[in-house]
Amino acid sequence: MRKSGMLLSLAFGAALAAVVATAGTAQQAEAALPDKVVFTSNRATGTGVDNPTGDYEIFKMNPDGSGLKQLTFNSVNDYEPTLSADGAKVAYQSEGIQSSNQEGDTEVYVMNASDGSSKRNLSNNGLGVEDYAPVFSPDGKKIAYQSQFDQASNSKGDWEVYRVNTLDGSGKKNLSNNGPEVDDTSPTFSPDGTKIAYTSRGVQSSNSGGDLEIYRMNTIDGLGKKNLTSDDVNDSHPDFSPDGQKIAYQSRDVQNSNPEGDVDIYRINALDGSGKRNLSNSGLYVEDTSAAFSPDGTKVLYESHGAQTSNLEGDAEIYRMNTLDGKGKKNLSNSGSGVSDILADFSPDGTKVTYVSSGVQSSNTEGDFEVYRMNSLDGTVQTNLTNDAATDGAFVIRIGV
Repeated sequence: MRKSGMLLSLAFGAALAAVVATAGTAQQAEAALPDKVVFTSNRATGTGVDNPTGDYEIFKMNPDGSGLKQLTFNSVNDYEPTLSADGAKVAYQSEGIQSSNQEGDTEVYVMNASDGSSKRNLSNNGLGVEDYAPVFSPDGKKIAYQSQFDQASNSKGDWEVYRVNTLDGSGKKNLSNNGPEVDDTSPTFSPDGTKIAYTSRGVQSSNSGGDLEIYRMNTIDGLGKKNLTSDDVNDSHPDFSPDGQKIAYQSRDVQNSNPEGDVDIYRINALDGSGKRNLSNSGLYVEDTSAAFSPDGTKVLYESHGAQTSNLEGDAEIYRMNTLDGKGKKNLSNSGSGVSDILADFSPDGTKVTYVSSGVQSSNTEGDFEVYRMNSLDGTVQTNLTNDAATDGAFVIRIGV
């Protein structure tokens, strides 16, 4: 599933905004309950909407856009929602002064997915500490996230990967804890929940060059850290295959398999980093980012930016390719000039793709950020699910189903 919304700004410049998630993830989809979509919107009007201040709130809807329900109600910004695999809980980030966060910094919260009840600040790390990018363990009992700035468990204040109990915020542990000037971000659980893959940047014994690398560690204690990419280029944003055997990620800079040095999607073995293969390899000035496995592991979704035969305009489009060899590439969204399609993820059964689209088109005359869904086989039946004048799916972005 989609993760690491915060770092998505690397591909698009500034923090675009909005978040979408769907019940389950690429690593959890087989366990997911009936399909729901949760997303962030600043809508202030509409049936069932209670948001007079027009800040970002978390909403839930059915996969056809019906059954809209607002889950958060406050005057602060709530964003980057993600659903537990059983569909029972929503984890999200909240920023702004409120009774459960007097300092107003960014904290990780959890609530019931059915109605937004039982909201709880799980990270609650004190003044000036920012907590981002929550992801559920496959059994829903743990949440991993990234945290920055000085605290008892991180006196150097760099980015670290933490783990906390979903129920009550207990058991908080700094898992990566790699020392000064090393930033660890973008955590994601393995399908069996025993490992966490993440991105690490900064000089350390396992990375003398200090570039971005993909690491793996034990969920329980952070031990067993292993640099899986271990090269002199920048590798980031890992995603486990549903069987836990592979990791897809994005890699930038000149290397034998990428002489142009742009961003391409790669695949490696999750155990030891062997079997490295450039899957997208789309040519000069084409950037391929944000890989997500299909529920059966045979396909990889990604975003591609840059002029190519299947995208003459060079805007952001959603593509699909074979996991084995990168063949069978298909531009699924193919929305035309001036339309950007980003943040794609598969539905739990793999037949649909949910994504965020912005730019003027017949189904979005305002051109704002909207949540769409299409068929994963061929990109047909593209449907605007949110379709209002608000900014839906834009504020630090994540998608899932």
